[in-house]
Amino acid sequence: MTELEVTSQIIQALATYLKRDPSTITESHHLRDDLGLDSVAIIELLFEIEDRFKIQIPDQDLPGLSTVGSVAAYVHQRLTTGQASTSAETKPAAAPKKPTGTGGKRSATASKKPASSGRKQPTALQKRAAAPKKVTAAKAKKR
Repeated sequence: MTELEVTSQIIQALATYLKRDPSTITESHHLRDDLGLDSVAIIELLFEIEDRFKIQIPDQDLPGLSTVGSVAAYVHQRLTTGQASTSAETKPAAAPKKPTGTGGKRSATASKKPASSGRKQPTALQKRAAAPKKVTAAKAKKR
């Protein structure tokens, strides 16, 4: 996928979220200052991007994602570098060698793989967004 295609999909997601014409959003737009996204909206957008592009965005990468162009470049870079590791991960593993010292038989535990539910573990970003908000004493008095 080219960077232009990635940018186009991100702009389309933003336009849908903001209920705006995609042609009014450019790569130079700042997510907060120009498009008016607050931190919750940015997290929702990043969840959408993670889901759409099948990537995970670690928390330490969030500060660099401030403009439409920086998000698009980041996603394109992740897709480009991720394709090499994905293809290596999908290659079938070589058949395991028979363990020595067991008479040529595999032990029952050697052939068992841990059960997988098929769901990915939530990212730190998702955990942080789902965590209950702390209320300070000052805010509690206002309520």
